[in-house]
Amino acid sequence: MKALLSKLFGKSSKELHFSYEEKKYSFGVKVLVALLTLVILMLSERAIADLQDGIPRIDYPNYYDLQENRDVQVYRNNTLNPLYQKMRELEMRNREVRSEYDTSLLEKIADENTRLYGDQDTVRGDVGDTQKKLSAVQAEIEDAEDELERLQVLAHQAEAPLRKDYIARIRIRQLKVFLWEAIFWVPFFFITLWWYSRSKRKDSRWEIISIAALIASSLISFQSFSIFLWSWIPRELLQKLWEILQATLLTRIVGYYLMMAVIVLLLGGLIVSVHRRATDPVRGGKKKIRNKQCPTCSYPLSLSEDFCGGCAKQLQDKCGSCGKQSYTWSAVCEHCGK
Repeated sequence: MKALLSKLFGKSSKELHFSYEEKKYSFGVKVLVALLTLVILMLSERAIADLQDGIPRIDYPNYYDLQENRDVQVYRNNTLNPLYQKMRELEMRNREVRSEYDTSLLEKIADENTRLYGDQDTVRGDVGDTQKKLSAVQAEIEDAEDELERLQVLAHQAEAPLRKDYIARIRIRQLKVFLWEAIFWVPFFFITLWWYSRSKRKDSRWEIISIAALIASSLISFQSFSIFLWSWIPRELLQKLWEILQATLLTRIVGYYLMMAVIVLLLGGLIVSVHRRATDPVRGGKKKIRNKQCPTCSYPLSLSEDFCGGCAKQLQDKCGSCGKQSYTWSAVCEHCGK
């Protein structure tokens, strides 16, 4: 990079110094700029929502139409639910016969000749029969639940292709949404970035307004990209990472620090790179030179000789080969080519 700058300017970037006055804005102006940023962001959100509505949504698969799921439902309705009902009836009957048996014991202790529920042996027999029937029904229910689980496994396997196709179509739709959104936010971001860079170099009064537009475009761009990235990250990977983070308190803390570090490195690096490129004095200086202006203060070169008439910076010096005046930032002398 330094070699390239040396070829372009004839000096290293450290030898080019550009000064910028620090701008101070009142609290009221900052509040208005914040409101402007919010308004621009809301309008951008509305535009993004309209673009999303323009892409047809993907209907959730109707798994109930599968034969395997219908088999599960039929088996549950015709086999398992009647067994549950029969078990509840037997449990109720079992409680009744036990109550009858307890009553018959009390009648025997009281030496009652007239029994309310008949002979004690008969009542005891009813208790045993009811318990046997209940145990048999419970065994049938266990077998039926095993069969139902087998049918559910088959149904889940039958759903797998539909689920895979649904996920694929969702990702394709999200890609289309992202591309349509990019048609909006990519030009918006680069236009606001160009506007901010130009306002910064020109020391324009619109610089603070361009900052508001750049912040809004950056937020909407980051939102669109994050949603797209989230839709394409495998859920299994996210679940695995979440399980690792939840393993112990230490791993959760370390994981949060790592995630914050990654976010700071990625977003912070992007912000620093964009800001450095937007405010690079060398880039601004090159543009001023192309416009025949002093690279430091933008004073017209046509009105200056060896020194700038605006900032007194030395502009020309004698060439060591031919002795003629040459600009200090020239890679070679424009007179002798050395």
